[in-house]
Amino acid sequence: MAQARPFGVSVRAWQPPRRIDAIDFWLRSRLLASAHALREALRPSARRWHGDAHALADAPVLAQYRTPLWSDGRADEFPLVAGKVQNLRVARRAFDAIEVPAGEVLSFWRQLGRPSASRGFVQGRELRGGCVVPTLAGGLCQLSNALATVALRAGLELVERHGHTARIEQAADAAGDAVDATVFWNYVDLKVRAKHAWRLEVELTSDELVLRIRARSPIAMPAVPMALRRASEEGASAALPLARGCLSCDQTACFRHRLLPAVAQQGRTAVLLDAWTPEFARYLAAHHTGADRMQPVPLRLAFWRAGPATGWHREAVADGAAAVQSPWWASLRRAVWQRLGARHAGRRQGSLIDGQRWLALAFAARLKPEHTQLVIDQALLPHLQQLGALDGRRVTVLASALPMAEIERRLDAAAQCWPGDATLRDFRADAALVQAEAAALARVAAVVTPHAEAATHLAAMAPRAALFRLDWVLPAVRDIGATRDAPPLIVFAASALARKGARELAAALQGWPCRLRVLGSSSDDAQLWRGIGSVEHMHWRGDGLNGARVVVLPAHIEHAPRALLRALAAGVPVVASGACGLAGLPGVREVAAGDVEGLRAALKNACHADDDNKNDEGDS
Repeated sequence: MAQARPFGVSVRAWQPPRRIDAIDFWLRSRLLASAHALREALRPSARRWHGDAHALADAPVLAQYRTPLWSDGRADEFPLVAGKVQNLRVARRAFDAIEVPAGEVLSFWRQLGRPSASRGFVQGRELRGGCVVPTLAGGLCQLSNALATVALRAGLELVERHGHTARIEQAADAAGDAVDATVFWNYVDLKVRAKHAWRLEVELTSDELVLRIRARSPIAMPAVPMALRRASEEGASAALPLARGCLSCDQTACFRHRLLPAVAQQGRTAVLLDAWTPEFARYLAAHHTGADRMQPVPLRLAFWRAGPATGWHREAVADGAAAVQSPWWASLRRAVWQRLGARHAGRRQGSLIDGQRWLALAFAARLKPEHTQLVIDQALLPHLQQLGALDGRRVTVLASALPMAEIERRLDAAAQCWPGDATLRDFRADAALVQAEAAALARVAAVVTPHAEAATHLAAMAPRAALFRLDWVLPAVRDIGATRDAPPLIVFAASALARKGARELAAALQGWPCRLRVLGSSSDDAQLWRGIGSVEHMHWRGDGLNGARVVVLPAHIEHAPRALLRALAAGVPVVASGACGLAGLPGVREVAAGDVEGLRAALKNACHADDDNKNDEGDS
């Protein structure tokens, strides 16, 4: 926001502001704001438009305007620039995807509402009396300038517009038709109108504010007043005097000097975690030492207390995290809800998504304007995209899973082969969340993952992102090797679920004399393993690798193949589908998910190869 010309205050950048002038400005602005609010209450001049309409979502783009987020202002003024970007994040939600009917007016303040701290607005930069001063919700003029410019480009009518009284130092705008349009709550407004219905889209990339206007019919260019024509042709800001910045000027005698915020560090990194893995812990220790860390509290609900400082908590201390924040309430709520959801078929995935959303909400509330870079767990990414927390920030995603759209496609394909298995319909997400994940991946700057197949699919969805492929970390276990007991013991490294390949494994083992050990829980289908002589369920207790000839996981979906990594570390051969993400790892025989015959051949080859190795050792 900034002081407007109708207010009549001259720019005297060479003279320090006086307290009496500030008091006079405050009194007159409150009077004018109250009078305007009364007039609008009695006879509204515009309506507030909602962003839930989609009639023009696929309409042609009539005009687009881009303006940089971080290039205006000196380095000393970073706190105010960061506050400005935060205010634009909050304001974007009020303007993005709105559709204005033909002949109706879009009012900046009617659409945005009163900016307050309770809505998430913070101290930003505002032009007042020739100075750039800190003020609540400061910086919204960048949005009003962009809206006026893109509206003029699209041929819309600027019903009301006011210009600034000064220009910000180092303000960069390469567009020659940029329009200067200041706003000040609530009487200095920007109003736009068109003869046809139109749609406004607002986006914040990591370094730009982007506005687009869509419409079905070409909008005729209205007669542009001479003042606006001159503003667009010559650039209003170029002829204005240069404003002083409160954080960078040398006028320490000014009364505002004692009210300024402390100069913050030039951008910080926040790491937002949902789960701990040794691969990501190694990456964070190497690349993001000293970053602020946010992670849930590990709770053991059997005893209603926090677990020991293992995993991420210990690693956070070891990595030298600047600050570690753990939202207790969100962690407890999520733990209880997931425990309840795990007891009901078809609700487990829904409870996981709910918990991730609660955690993302808690993390987003703790982010500060100076957090310009985020390192985010993939599970939190779509929720943070919906919240707008990614706007104006550089994002690195720690990815351990396939995109949700690909997961659902694979499960749908498996359900066609096994239509009677209800567990293949458990893993589903709301369509809006799937779209949010795709939109978030399209904007990320880097993708970090050890999962080979996830890396391939994420690289396609994030074509502009740098891809960092991590090495899997094998656990420290004793080498047990494979045994020659007959019949051979085959270990299934999961619970007996269809998405883990249990149906294909049961079909592949038919007619083959062998023993089967399931590391996880049993299936609800009592007939799943019929025809297989000996079946043992470990329920994730004890050492299930003892005596194993081969460990198998022909999964359709598998994002954390820890049991397979343990088998590889112990020297036991592994047969796994490509969905396990272990491509290229020594000791792994890959099969296609759903290929029963290929799985049978791979298992027999693994057992026979082990027999041949043992015979060669005996001959020597």
